[in-house]
Amino acid sequence: MKKNIVIVLFVIFCVNHCYYGYGQMRKIYSTIETKGVLYYKVEEIINMAFGGTNVWYTVSDLSLISKVDLGPENVRIITPFYKDKSYLKKSYYIETKNANINTEKNREPTQLVAISIESGKIEIPENSPLDQRVLALVIGKIIKIEPVSDLKNEALVETKASPVSVSPVNLKVLPEKKEPQKEKLDYILVNVVYVYERVLEKGYKSAYMSREVANYYYFKGQMEKAAKWYEELFVLSNEQLEPIYYYRFGDALKKTGKTTRGNALIEKFNQLME
Repeated sequence: MKKNIVIVLFVIFCVNHCYYGYGQMRKIYSTIETKGVLYYKVEEIINMAFGGTNVWYTVSDLSLISKVDLGPENVRIITPFYKDKSYLKKSYYIETKNANINTEKNREPTQLVAISIESGKIEIPENSPLDQRVLALVIGKIIKIEPVSDLKNEALVETKASPVSVSPVNLKVLPEKKEPQKEKLDYILVNVVYVYERVLEKGYKSAYMSREVANYYYFKGQMEKAAKWYEELFVLSNEQLEPIYYYRFGDALKKTGKTTRGNALIEKFNQLME
């Protein structure tokens, strides 16, 4: 009798675990396309900040995706594959840890961002909650662009020699003061720009990435490259851009010898600011 009770309880436990665990779909997956989908490819990038590992698998239903919580350095990419192979639009759903998990008890532990590619144009949400580095990593994975492997060998990094301080007493050269945190931030920024620019140069169009690359070069004082990507930004933007971009584009053009058009854009900026 006791043995039968134990078996019944065990069965109930398994059924409940299946239903409420592996059989239950995350709420955030409700926005993922299901119509005409044959299966989903799931790629999990673990501890990407330290090299980590990549694991991928396929599922026929969204409820079968792993329920393992994503850590702060992990990302999950969900890609639908459609029954109609002639369907050209590619959709990618990026799941990352929710940074605001402690603000609300009922908040989802992860968040989802949709990226789509159609006719070579990459659509990225303007107010994406994804960290820039995570977004660059994902786009690099999708387009197959390798991130910068060595900061010192990357041409985008501008190295500036630190001034040598000399003691007036013993004339010994003091050791150069290192700024590891700044170097790390510079490395992340260069990695992001490197990936975005390589993707754009492969022929993919994206107002989001064009703006980020243009801004990077503008504030680095590399005006020819800044003008190139601001030009692309103005072509791709469906709506009127913020006034500041008219000024930056015009300023970049003026500093590369294209004074007439540069002045016209700065005049447009002045009009928009009135």
